[in-house]
Amino acid sequence: MKNNFISEKIFGKQFFSKYYLVILGVILLTISSKISIPFFPSPMTLQTLVVYFISSFMGILGFRAIFIYLLFGILGLPIFSDGGGFEFVFSPNFGFLYGMLFASLTIFYILKKGLNNFTKIFMSIFLGFCSMYIIGICHLSYFIGFQKAFMDNFLPLIYGEFFKVLLASVMIYFLILKLKNNE
Repeated sequence: MKNNFISEKIFGKQFFSKYYLVILGVILLTISSKISIPFFPSPMTLQTLVVYFISSFMGILGFRAIFIYLLFGILGLPIFSDGGGFEFVFSPNFGFLYGMLFASLTIFYILKKGLNNFTKIFMSIFLGFCSMYIIGICHLSYFIGFQKAFMDNFLPLIYGEFFKVLLASVMIYFLILKLKNNE
């Protein structure tokens, strides 16, 4: 699967396929942000699972979907877990949202040379997780301090996030195996 993301193998490289995949990514991000477990000050949502999945499934199209999702939310659509609007940029949770862009780029750049084994898929998604949480915790620490941000918004969520990283890796790996078996 060198130089091809799974979405290109399944849907092709036509403009409209890419357009629809980006729209689907925005919709999935919106829906997954509304499914949450409340934590203070940041809720745990299924959104990070979707970020990991679409970034490794669609490549740069996943990044574009996340970018458009953030843009729509900043412009006022209530698509974030806590609403939307320009003022949300100055909220404690926003670091995790723009951290998703960096997670997506990290996953894309590691996987763009090929999705050839489970370890590479897992490590790319894990490093994407790390970049997102470093940015999110640093942003949040401006509001509540680093120790509180780390203790309240990283440690309680680490097991759930690790499970999401593993789940996304397994889903992508099995999609690759399925495609290889169909060739």
